[in-house]
This record gives sequence, structure tokens and C-alpha cells, in this order.
Amino acid sequence: MAQQQTLLDANLAKRLERLTLVCRKRLIAHGQGDRRSLRKGSSLEFADFRHYVEGDDPARVDWNIYSRTDTLFVRLYEEEEVLNVHLLVDASRSMDWGDPSKLRYARRLAATLGYVALNASNRLFVRPLSASASAYGPAWGRGRTSAMLSFMDDFRPAQLATPIFGTPSGPSDLDQALNSFTSRAAGLVVLLSDLLSPSWEKALTRLAARSGDVVVLHTLSPQELRPTLGGDVRLIDRESGAAVSVTLNNDAIRLYGQRLDEWRRQIESFCARHGLGYVPIDTSTPMESLVFEVLRRRGVVR
Repeated sequence: MAQQQTLLDANLAKRLERLTLVCRKRLIAHGQGDRRSLRKGSSLEFADFRHYVEGDDPARVDWNIYSRTDTLFVRLYEEEEVLNVHLLVDASRSMDWGDPSKLRYARRLAATLGYVALNASNRLFVRPLSASASAYGPAWGRGRTSAMLSFMDDFRPAQLATPIFGTPSGPSDLDQALNSFTSRAAGLVVLLSDLLSPSWEKALTRLAARSGDVVVLHTLSPQELRPTLGGDVRLIDRESGAAVSVTLNNDAIRLYGQRLDEWRRQIESFCARHGLGYVPIDTSTPMESLVFEVLRRRGVVR
């Protein structure tokens, strides 16, 4: 349980209960995440409870639970407003780097967004990409929080394949990793990745072709965003194991910064053209600030 607490702080979880995830596109597929108005009728199938919030219909309050617990809960039905939330967490080797680790930060962020989804009675799915773990979900209701956190804490990046005849194996392919994401249900798709893959454009094109809404949380470490002078160093590719010697002087760092900025602008422009949300993330940002300032300002949560 101590590990789970590091993924989602109790004080932060309390504040998250006021948030919901934002799906910018109207979804019309029946029973697959479309946010319809309440339908009345005997055909509705009970799905779950959630805490009463101001504005809820009093007729939906379960007064039997209130008489026992002195707490207001409303009943949810399978045909009501159920949003499918898919969290895709890049677990390639390049993500398992940085201080703090990009993968650890991405798992904390995914746990945070997963908690928001479960608390709002969304239908949650979690899929690690380029990892040996299977997918998690569907899950809904706050009662699944512990299982969700355990899953988030357990999956690890895929190991680098053993080189054959001294040749490093190829890097993880983000587009190929997304082949395992076959669900066609409409909803909200959130990709958490550093996009350090030659196929990042193909991967985002694949996501853009889906129905529903897609948000890209581009996750980079402070060491990648703001490298320091280091003289002559040997850089090793986390994905392939290939190495290159460079001199990290002022000119090299300045050129690196220019190319990094160009690359991030290219990704942001691509996302804008294809209707994808894009949020650049620095893993040194405190989680609370990221959620309540950055993600709220960018319209990911409200």
C-alpha cells in the first residue's frame, strides 16, 4: 500500500474529487461513451453509485443508503452518461530515464487521471505500450481505485533485446506498439509518451483516425529540456543501446535546444492540424500544479 500511496497522495486525491475529464467531441455511439441526457424507463440497467453533487436530480438519490450512512448517493445506469477513458502509457526504455523517471511520472499522472475517471463513474481502460503487461479494464467506480493503482505500479518497461553479432536491437516503435490498441469504442484517449520514436507521426496519425477525442501528454525530463555542460561525454540510446561520443559545450547545447524546440513545435502543429489535444509536460512539475494549473488551463480537466 505504501507504493500505491506514492502514486496518488491522499491529499491530492481529495482535491481530485472535484474534477472531471473533458471530452471535446460529442460522441454518438450508443452505450460507448456518449454523454446523453438522462433516459427514463424500466429498461435501464443499474451500473453503480456515486456521491451526490449539487444539481443532481433528487429522484435519483438512494434514500436507503442515506438512512444507513447519512451520506447522499445517486444511482447510475448503464444507458446514462458513461464516458470510455483510455489511458495509453508509453513504457518504452526511453521513458525509463530521467530524474525523476519519465515512466514513474507518467504512471503517477495516469493514476491521477484514472482516479478522476473512476470517481466520475467513467469506464476506465489502461494500456501500457511497449511493456510486458496486459491491459487493465474496463473498470468503473471508486471501489476499483486500489486495483487500478496496483496495476499502475506493477508494469515495467520492456527489456532491451540481446544484440545479435554485436548489432544493437532496434528502438521501440510507438506505432507498432499501438497495434495492440484495437478497441474501437468511442471515448477519450490520453497518450502519455516522450514520443522518442521514429514512428511518432504514424502513431499519432493512427490515433487521429479513431472516433472520439485524443489528447497527447508529451512527457520529457528536465535533463532533456535543459541539459547542462558536460564536456566530452558518451551518450547511449536507451532504446537501441547504440552509443555516440559528443562534446557538450555551449554551441552544442544551443543547437540542441533549437532542434528540441523545432521538434516540439512540429508535434504541436501536427496535433492541431489533426484535431488532437497537445500538452507539453516537464517531469519536474509538481503533480498538483500540473493537474490544477496546466491541465485545467489546457482543457484536459475541469
